[in-house]
Amino acid sequence: MSRRLLSLVLCSFAFLLFGLPETGLAQFSGNISGVVTDPTGAVVANASLVLTNKSTGEKRTVTSGSDGVYQFVSLAPAAYELVSTLSGFTPAHISLTLGTNQNLNLPVTLVVGGETQQVNVNTEAAVLDIGETRQQETLSTETLSTLPLAGRNMISLVTLAPGVTGTGVTSNGSPGSGRDNYSTETQVDASANGMGAVGNMYIVDGLDVSSSIRPGVLNMTPNPDSIQETTIQTNTYNVDYGRSSSIQMTMTTKSGGNRYHGNASDYFNYQGFFAGTEFSKTYTPFHSNNISATIGGPIIPHKDGFFFFAIEPLRSSTAVSSNITFEDPAFTAFAQTNFPNTIGTLLLTKYPVTKVNNVTVASTAAGVFPATSATPCGTAASNFLPLRHSYP
Repeated sequence: MSRRLLSLVLCSFAFLLFGLPETGLAQFSGNISGVVTDPTGAVVANASLVLTNKSTGEKRTVTSGSDGVYQFVSLAPAAYELVSTLSGFTPAHISLTLGTNQNLNLPVTLVVGGETQQVNVNTEAAVLDIGETRQQETLSTETLSTLPLAGRNMISLVTLAPGVTGTGVTSNGSPGSGRDNYSTETQVDASANGMGAVGNMYIVDGLDVSSSIRPGVLNMTPNPDSIQETTIQTNTYNVDYGRSSSIQMTMTTKSGGNRYHGNASDYFNYQGFFAGTEFSKTYTPFHSNNISATIGGPIIPHKDGFFFFAIEPLRSSTAVSSNITFEDPAFTAFAQTNFPNTIGTLLLTKYPVTKVNNVTVASTAAGVFPATSATPCGTAASNFLPLRHSYP
């Protein structure tokens, strides 16, 4: 018997609402801060600092305080440009990339000079970020696109983080298929620093998607094509999610930018892709089409903001080797004739059993309603059910 499953998962609707207010960025907890100084090390107050998201063009402006300190809060992971200006100093341009939930310490040095000059600095990921004390692994969208994912499930990548042990998301038992994204509850075999898996926490765009009933269990597995970046933290968590004691996996969905981008894919699998073994030369027939499609970009007119949409349908069939009991087609015909308007007849007609082998007769109407019973076949007591109807 074959089974077909068609599931639709709408994984990400980032910036889909028209005219989304700026306060919508509060779901992010990345920060950039530092001190503005001159070449002698003296602090510079009242410097204007403009932070621009290179993907969306969004700008944030702050002013350094009397102690030279500035700070940008609630930032999404993205590539940014920071421009610092003050009368009598050369404008400083700094290009940088901010990770998910990263607290970046970025000092700014302003050089005395004319406004026609400028200083350009391209920053690279530091080996040691002095603004952080936590231990984490960051996986970008490029990494998620290139790494092999069993069942298209990105949660197994949690085992890549330092200090994490375990097998990740285990297989569901079908040949060649891992645990996919369609389970309402996903148990992850992973833990960190000697703590149990029940202390794991999973966050998508600031929302805790861990089960409130079964600790450490994931209630939603996103489409990896909808994730811009994920971080796996194993110690010194942010106060926002400090209640986790083992692993904190934070995922940030993509948002649209100034240009339209999208992708479409189909991950096809079937028994012919698997080599035989000493114990099994062939596999029970199965196949799956795990489809993914995304699109994002500016909402027209551009001033209204950006949108991103992702969808992940799954269509699969698996041969099942087991004994089942079902109604004989003749019984279905009998029900259609004598009870055409009942729910039972509707179910028998709408969902017929197909593609079965080795059919044998399990019982007949004569056996279920023998002549010696109070409801013999062929009488009004048994609704005139014929003796010959069988139940394989």
